[in-house]
Amino acid sequence: MALTVIVILAMQAAADLWGSQTPPLYKTVSLVAFVVGTVFAMIANLVWRWFWRRFPILNKWLFPDLNGRWIGTLQSTWADPATGSSPGPISTEVTVRQTLFDVSVKMKTGESCSYSARVIPEAEPQADRYRLWYSYDNRPVASVQHRSTPHEGVAWLEIALADDPNQLTGQYYTSRKTTGDIKVMRDV
Repeated sequence: MALTVIVILAMQAAADLWGSQTPPLYKTVSLVAFVVGTVFAMIANLVWRWFWRRFPILNKWLFPDLNGRWIGTLQSTWADPATGSSPGPISTEVTVRQTLFDVSVKMKTGESCSYSARVIPEAEPQADRYRLWYSYDNRPVASVQHRSTPHEGVAWLEIALADDPNQLTGQYYTSRKTTGDIKVMRDV
């Protein structure tokens, strides 16, 4: 709410200046705060990874830098209707794109690609547990859509820095009423 007020007052101050009028002090202060805040946010978003590398304690205090490619497997509970058996572990690649203000997750297997729609980071530093909760849209390749339809789902990926800072584990749940486990390692 306060940010909205600052933005509106800053816009009014800019309009006053554009129209060769002197804005009131409170509008001028709002304009300065908006410009300084915007510049600070842009710079912080560009250099945050440098700070995380320089001061690793930030991984524990705030949230770990999970950027990059993660390789591993997922194990689905889906059972083939013809045989009743579940496929063995499926090779998967997870790509996390993280900025100071945004996170996205992409998961790719040999048969489909999933893209996050919303991501919510959850940090519990006292328990050394950091999770990315996300909803996703999955689009199988055309050749398998007769048995694997496009679907939506929810997943979480978790890291325990003290156990293994290069491993993410998690689970997923689909709108097709299947679930599965995910285990990936950072591709360094």
